[in-house]
Amino acid sequence: MAYLGIITENFTRRFGIMGWDLQFTHYLDDMQTYRSRDQTAKALILLGYVERDFIRFYRAGRIAEGIQFAKENLARSRLLLNELPPQQKRAQLHGLVDILAFEGVQNHAFIYEFIQLRDDYHRQIKTLPVTTARYVPWIIEIVQDFGNLAAKDGLPYDDHLESTLDIIYYVSAHLRDKLTVKQVVDHVNQRCNPVGVQRAFSDEMQMSIRDYINVKKIREAQRALLTTTVSVKKIAQELGFYDTSDFSKRFKREIGQTPLEYRQINSQKD
Repeated sequence: MAYLGIITENFTRRFGIMGWDLQFTHYLDDMQTYRSRDQTAKALILLGYVERDFIRFYRAGRIAEGIQFAKENLARSRLLLNELPPQQKRAQLHGLVDILAFEGVQNHAFIYEFIQLRDDYHRQIKTLPVTTARYVPWIIEIVQDFGNLAAKDGLPYDDHLESTLDIIYYVSAHLRDKLTVKQVVDHVNQRCNPVGVQRAFSDEMQMSIRDYINVKKIREAQRALLTTTVSVKKIAQELGFYDTSDFSKRFKREIGQTPLEYRQINSQKD
């Protein structure tokens, strides 16, 4: 019986009364592969599991607990996380925002709020310095903002939600094609048979399908310009623009710089 008591005590301590522990981060120090890593690798592993654990709280409907969990883990690991180089910190913040926005889009009817919050944070992270003093508070702020948004109750299901999500996924999957609005709408009509697909999409996303396709292509072009040495002409071809001139005009209209100017200016910053 004493042995059984020890087992029960350990089970309760590590898995909780309900037998369901949502905190993988509890066990990182038990892993040799974690303990043996350098500080940067350990920080990235820890952040990955903080994100995963928070999402598990979110999916279990325990948002407030998840926010508190994230705060405690990040505060306790502040010194470790501050060891990350600035580029890693910035990249991690962008990734965290994308993950939490994706979860919101997956589980809520009115997805525009999550997309708007995502885009706002991406702009901030891109333009503001990611200092050591600001880094951990920024993570907590991001988690709290997305958590509070996810915790909103009573969001009515929108009849056109499925068609809007289908458009988002279809555009993402065919980003390198010469997509037309007609192709997208025809696809959605086959899958969802919605009424007023384009109007529903515009109401939800605050932009037309045509504009959304363009924004997604330009975002991917920005990534390619900064992370590869592929020529502007090749990027235009790979992303399904009609030609280099068409690509350059759309890029400048959206970003305010030509693709070459964007690559040169932002490469110099790094």
